[in-house]
Amino acid sequence: MILLAVLLLAARPACPQKPDDILKRNIKASGGEKTLLAVQSVRFDGTVALAGEKRPFLWQLKRPDLFYMEIQTAPGGLMEAYNGRSGWYENADGAPHSLPAAEQGRARAAAQFRNDRFLTYKKEKSRLQALPRDSIDGRAALGIEFTTRSGIQRKLYFDAQSFLLLKEEQLRADPAVPGTMMREEILYSDYRAVDGVQEPHRITLRRTPHGGMPQSWEARVDKVTHNGDVQAQVFQFPARASAALPDFAALLKQVEENQKNLEKLREDYTYTLVQTEFEVDGKGNVGQKSEKTYEVFYLGNWQVQKLIAEGGKPLRADKEKKEEERIQKVIKDYEKSKQKEEQERVKKEQRKAEGKDEKKKEDDDDLSVSDFLRVCQLVNPRRERFRGQEVVVFEFEPRPGYKARNRAESLIQKMAGSIWIDENAREIARAEARLLDSFKVGAGIIGSLGKDSAFVFEQERVRNEVWLPSYTEVNATARLLFKGLKFNATQRYSDYKKFNVESRITTQPPAPKPQQD
Repeated sequence: MILLAVLLLAARPACPQKPDDILKRNIKASGGEKTLLAVQSVRFDGTVALAGEKRPFLWQLKRPDLFYMEIQTAPGGLMEAYNGRSGWYENADGAPHSLPAAEQGRARAAAQFRNDRFLTYKKEKSRLQALPRDSIDGRAALGIEFTTRSGIQRKLYFDAQSFLLLKEEQLRADPAVPGTMMREEILYSDYRAVDGVQEPHRITLRRTPHGGMPQSWEARVDKVTHNGDVQAQVFQFPARASAALPDFAALLKQVEENQKNLEKLREDYTYTLVQTEFEVDGKGNVGQKSEKTYEVFYLGNWQVQKLIAEGGKPLRADKEKKEEERIQKVIKDYEKSKQKEEQERVKKEQRKAEGKDEKKKEDDDDLSVSDFLRVCQLVNPRRERFRGQEVVVFEFEPRPGYKARNRAESLIQKMAGSIWIDENAREIARAEARLLDSFKVGAGIIGSLGKDSAFVFEQERVRNEVWLPSYTEVNATARLLFKGLKFNATQRYSDYKKFNVESRITTQPPAPKPQQD
């Protein structure tokens, strides 16, 4: 019996089950680490059969995180891209659109994933979880759930014999239908060697909208080109004929000035903020961690958040009392701050009258628009529609060679993102940013904010009078002293009301003013 068992074990084909082992075998089967690292860009050219006609198919990748896919359909087309700062898409309407907030992180993760070829997943602290064996188009497959450190999940299936990638699958927002989800699958087959690298020559894209009919495009690749002349412009948001774009530097300064003018108007408003915090467990599963509701009002440029409920339930009497005491302390601190500012203003005027120069301190952490423009360069300007309104959009990235002069500049210098501006209102409708590298506090001894931490901010016009926050999203990793932290949360604002300014200094909630038509 023992001999029989040994023979059976020996006859069983070696097949690693650990995700790390599977990825090692995939790297080796694909051509080896050295060969894969030599590939800086890839271009797939082919065709897709649609309604009896062959339509062009193009897929381009460029390290570290550029991605472009196009299927020319009629009418319009199917395009999706990520340019290193933001993602965009184009569908049957023939117009380009920025990807929604929830899809920006996924697009960035997809661009990095497809360029990386599993070479740095450990360095990037991606998590792997084994999936049950499956069958893909009749071939035995080994599955892995791949989760980035920012919580983006993707299921991967590898051929159990060759260890080449057969399929990737993910749940994502449908860019063409806001508010709906779809399952996206990309299948790879017909691998052939190109410059020593195994590349798929058949790529099938399947999309199944929630509650809708699946769509499928099968591309037959005619040519694969490594390290060709891939221009960065192909990944950028397409330029379209439209009204002339404004001077963005001047527009940003107008936005800054307008924001100062609106501070007094904001003081007459209160609204509700619901903050939902999420957590990602060791397996990459995302679940709700907590929900807190705040009443928000302004003291000058201070946004004050008063906790009024947790988990959808009002605070207990003792906790409500403590919160009231905290708010009163904030009000007193604000009054002291105002007095200090006034004293500083008087001193500044005196020094100015005496002819003494006022120089900005190098350790000043305040950042004006002029400072932002000095640290960053604005790229890829365009016009888009956002919430039914035309807005102007630009992307920003660190200015090469610039040396940061203080902590605020050091932080901004490590960020890239996009800003949407309502040109007529001179207000920011939306802003997105992410960290290109970790940001250390106290040389990293005190703590740090992790690479790829991402932030989203939106605001809207209220009562045709003032712009107030409507949505924020934070997905961040951090380290404080010796403790690692993750913060994934959304904030939704609603129930905007006017109230009496004098009510702020009482211990009672602000008294809403009667709504006027």
